[in-house]
Amino acid sequence: MEQGQRPGAVEGRMAAPPALPLSLRALLLAAVLVPLLFLAGAAWYDWRRLNDEAHADASRLSAIAKEHALKVVETNALILDRLEDRARGLSWAQIEAGGEAIHRDMAALDDAMAQITALHLVRPDGQVAVLSTLWPTGDINISERAYFKALAGDDPPPLMFGEPVLSRSTGIVVFNMARRRAAEGGGFDGIVVGSILPGYFQAHWHELGGSRHTTISLVRRDGQVLAMHPRRASDLMPPPDPATLPRGVREASYIPVIERIGERGEILGAFRQVGEHPLVIAVCLSLDAVRAEWLLNTAMTAAFCLGAVLALSAVTLLAIRRWRSEQAMVARLAATAGELRAEIARREAAEAGLMQAQRLEALGRLTGGIAHDFNNLLTAILGTVQLLERHLGAAADERARRLLGVARDAVNRGARLNASLLAFARRQQLRATALDANELVQGFMPLIRGALGEAIRLDVALERNLPPCHADAAQLEAALLNLAINARDAMPGGSGRCTLSTRLAQLGPQDLVGNPEARPGAYVALALADDGTGMPPEVRDRAFEPFFTTKGIGRGTGLGLSQVFGFIRQLGGHVALASEPGRGTTVTLFLPAAAAGAGTAEGSSIRGIGGRGGRPAPMAGITVLVAEDDDRVREVTAETLRGAGMRVLAAADGQAALAVLRRGDQVDVLFSDIIMPGGLNGIELARAARALRPDLPVLLATGYAGTVAGGENHGFEVMPKPYDQDAVARRLAELAAVRARSVA
Repeated sequence: MEQGQRPGAVEGRMAAPPALPLSLRALLLAAVLVPLLFLAGAAWYDWRRLNDEAHADASRLSAIAKEHALKVVETNALILDRLEDRARGLSWAQIEAGGEAIHRDMAALDDAMAQITALHLVRPDGQVAVLSTLWPTGDINISERAYFKALAGDDPPPLMFGEPVLSRSTGIVVFNMARRRAAEGGGFDGIVVGSILPGYFQAHWHELGGSRHTTISLVRRDGQVLAMHPRRASDLMPPPDPATLPRGVREASYIPVIERIGERGEILGAFRQVGEHPLVIAVCLSLDAVRAEWLLNTAMTAAFCLGAVLALSAVTLLAIRRWRSEQAMVARLAATAGELRAEIARREAAEAGLMQAQRLEALGRLTGGIAHDFNNLLTAILGTVQLLERHLGAAADERARRLLGVARDAVNRGARLNASLLAFARRQQLRATALDANELVQGFMPLIRGALGEAIRLDVALERNLPPCHADAAQLEAALLNLAINARDAMPGGSGRCTLSTRLAQLGPQDLVGNPEARPGAYVALALADDGTGMPPEVRDRAFEPFFTTKGIGRGTGLGLSQVFGFIRQLGGHVALASEPGRGTTVTLFLPAAAAGAGTAEGSSIRGIGGRGGRPAPMAGITVLVAEDDDRVREVTAETLRGAGMRVLAAADGQAALAVLRRGDQVDVLFSDIIMPGGLNGIELARAARALRPDLPVLLATGYAGTVAGGENHGFEVMPKPYDQDAVARRLAELAAVRARSVA
């Protein structure tokens, strides 16, 4: 391309396809025009034929359905006559006195007619006195029904047809046919009612056949549908707007046999009145089906015409096909270019995700190392505070006790902060089990609602039949609570809406870029979505970093999401965060799916820090081998144990401690740090010590777990740092006492 030339200029000068010669154009015109004229004539004839057949089908079906409906209505009217005759001359007191016998007679009438499900004798106050399907009837009152009010009025019709209802006695949908019962003086004396099955009409209409695009309905004059085939999603059909029906159906005048209805006249309707009753049989045939059949026939004719066109214009079409082939090649090249651009965008996104994951991984390694050293410092400080408390004893004044308490509280706060850092670094100790995520969410729901507050609406959408997931229940609850607090703080004005959902998800390699702990497969996803302020990209990319927060001073530590991130990644799961400014945030926790029978993951026994406790039991004569690479921790621990009356052998690393054991010195219990230099960590030292002395008790200590080979399932008891020195002394004495009893 020449300098300064626009890309569009080159594309604009690309050679256009050559125009067809005049002779070929004329040949193509003749080859196309004659078949098209034939196609148009055939299509017109077929359209007239199909419309005539549709009119004939609608008229025939409506006539048959009308005769059947008339027969059913008249038969039911005779049944109501017999029911009225059975109670004629009887007062309601006499009817109720002989109710059981009348009930049997009514039940016999009911059983004899397939279309009737129940017969009623109803008192003038609307109370059902006798019911063919139920004796005694119980408290059933129909005085509020429209047909009852109409029959009780001054100008009652001969028969009334009620809306479809769910029968309380039979539990199925029926519509009622009712007649007024006249007193001796001609006044209103209750009604007789027969409950008719819409399914009786539907079964007959089904036998009539017809297309699946044909609907047959029994409709009241006011537009209420009493029965329909095929049935709707619900048999309790609300009356349609009478304005949508033809005028003749709504008025007691001429009813058109066939008429087009619908906003665009897309339905062919045939309407016939059922005798003198206010009922209409409506047969609606979809002209869309007629049109579809016509289009199919036309398409077949068009295919034949197309063959003729192809035969007459083979030479010309060869050139056209060649040109089209060239155009298709250009389109494929354009599509390939689009796919390449999309692939480049996907790779750039994957690289960005990988870089973020590597940055978080580097932060995790740095955080884990700092936390280990920080725990050693906290252990030394806590031990020194305890030694000072013991040294000062009762002589300590109030100020000294207060200052020592402040130091102890500071150590405890540092330990909690360090636990958060270890969670992000994926170095916390987990008790993972196969648990039901739905059950955990339902049980934890009150705390989540409490964290969100009353002004925030919480919706829950739990997918059924979820497999169990592999997780630590306590840590998962803490993670959900962290997410709920973050969602609450992100709500503008303190009010909004959150959605907590669970589902089963399949993650592939492309979904797990930068997450080496996770493997492609099935995961149980827990997602908390809010409609808060959302995050801009620069905040979203740093959301999982420890101590990063956009909240005001005193409102957050910046460790909530980092703890969630570390906990999920340590389980072999995955965390996804989606957020846009003004559109809210969704955090999804993907937990590995577990086998249904999986149980608690085996691990080492972890003892808590413990409190101050009382004076340790007598410990004189116990020899403890202390292996600790940190000089301050080793010195404070040794001083504490000597103060408790123990004999202490101190070693700066695992090799030195193993040398003491090989030398044959008396050792009653081994107390060792896990992470030590010199090529022999605490777990390896413990195993070597057990190989030399199988009955030797071992107590390990660590600032964090799971950082060495076998660091999770080694089987030895572990005391987490920072630990209470008195608690360590008591536990060492207990282990030594157990060994002494077993030897004795």
